[in-house]
Amino acid sequence: MKNTSELIDRSIKLLDGNFLVFIQRASGKIVAIPEFDDYMDFMETEDDNYELLYSEVESNPSAYFQIKKLTSRELYNTMMDFSLEQERIDSLRMVKALRSKDPIKNFIKTVSNMGSIIYNSWTIYYNEQLRRIIRNRLYREHIHLQLEKC
Repeated sequence: MKNTSELIDRSIKLLDGNFLVFIQRASGKIVAIPEFDDYMDFMETEDDNYELLYSEVESNPSAYFQIKKLTSRELYNTMMDFSLEQERIDSLRMVKALRSKDPIKNFIKTVSNMGSIIYNSWTIYYNEQLRRIIRNRLYREHIHLQLEKC
């Protein structure tokens, strides 16, 4: 990895691909393991690297930090923050969706129905916030890679 931003972007792609993502604390190397249940049973015999990686992580948990997806609370707060930054009429619709029985699903549905400008704005905002949250998690764990240009 060249820098923290690249590490974060790669981690996000792996998380979206249903991988468990770990960072080796000493080297900053990413270790990705398929997340689905019983993946070992479905793997071809020549692809046993995942089993070795899993064994390594499991036997040395303090040497790795797991990057996890956003919690439902983090996602909800991100959605609420975005909603409150919008124009009043749009904001009211999004906040109403977030105060419903299934807030995350209803928020996404509401934003999708509001048109491509709002939906694209949400996507950009979400991606920026996701990167910020993961970066903060890494810093709290004292995982710092190469310095980035400002």
